[in-house]
Amino acid sequence: MKRNATLLCIVGILVVMVGISLTPNVCSAKAFYDGKTLKLIVATRPGGGYDSYGRLLASTMEKYLPGSTIIVKNIPGAGHIIGTNKLYVSKPNGLTFGIFNKGLITAQLVEMKGIKFDLTKMSWLGTPATEPRVWMIGTNSPFKTLKDVQNSSEMCVLSSAGIGSGAHTDALLITKILGLKNIKVVPGFQGTEGEMAMMRGEVHGQIGSTDSILRMTKTGDAVPILMVAHKRLAAYPDVPTLYEVAPKEQKPLVDLMVTQALISRPFAGPPGIPADRLKILRDAFEKSWKDPKLVADAAKMGRPIEFVGGEEVEGIIKSALNQPKEVIDFMKEIIIME
Repeated sequence: MKRNATLLCIVGILVVMVGISLTPNVCSAKAFYDGKTLKLIVATRPGGGYDSYGRLLASTMEKYLPGSTIIVKNIPGAGHIIGTNKLYVSKPNGLTFGIFNKGLITAQLVEMKGIKFDLTKMSWLGTPATEPRVWMIGTNSPFKTLKDVQNSSEMCVLSSAGIGSGAHTDALLITKILGLKNIKVVPGFQGTEGEMAMMRGEVHGQIGSTDSILRMTKTGDAVPILMVAHKRLAAYPDVPTLYEVAPKEQKPLVDLMVTQALISRPFAGPPGIPADRLKILRDAFEKSWKDPKLVADAAKMGRPIEFVGGEEVEGIIKSALNQPKEVIDFMKEIIIME
């Protein structure tokens, strides 16, 4: 493997000699990864969407970082906060990166207790998926539509990974936006535990990703009742979007929720990864998600791929975290004062 790295550099020198530019730093960065072990942190337990995307990447990205080994380490807890804190303080040597819940954007906005990271400073690789968020209800629950929930005095119980997770904050925001009085959000469900709890009738539903609802509708275990999306999905033409049912004065919050869905499975490294190594990681990351075998494996698992690059994701993150004080104060009232 060392010989392969050396050959890459020799080729780079020859290319420069014939007039094509190849940055020496990039050449040395490629050599750096030969023989190295990288850690991919998944900020939740094994099982579920985040873990699936993390393991799909690990199994392919080694191919585009010749000579490297990528190990997956699950660090669950506190709605992905613990794992993301660990990722944030990792050495910025380009050997550690990870995947975590996009709901941490909201958690950072409201300055949730326990957060030690700043998403605007992280080294962003991108996201393999841009999925609308879905409020899904178990088919064995007394609720079948959004109107059923709105017109009922019975408590509708929703599961979440934990306070700070997307499922938790989305449920609280939707509750406030729609003025619902009969919603109870129960945290602590990691991986696919929330979906299993729905099937057992322990909870009525949850806010999740489109790929989750697609799997559960195919098995007859859940139905969607609300989409956090710009428009109705072709697969569910009768299910309204949050834009359609929310009061006009709540549009800034709806915009924020829909924007976050554009980065539903974000990957990043700690702040300060050297630019040459970050470029190598981003290139390998993108090539991995466009790899035919990975795409086929993801399709078999029901995990859609719609790649968005690191620079674009970084821009979305910074925009989402640049909210007016009145919006942040309102969100703090909803999420922290629940």
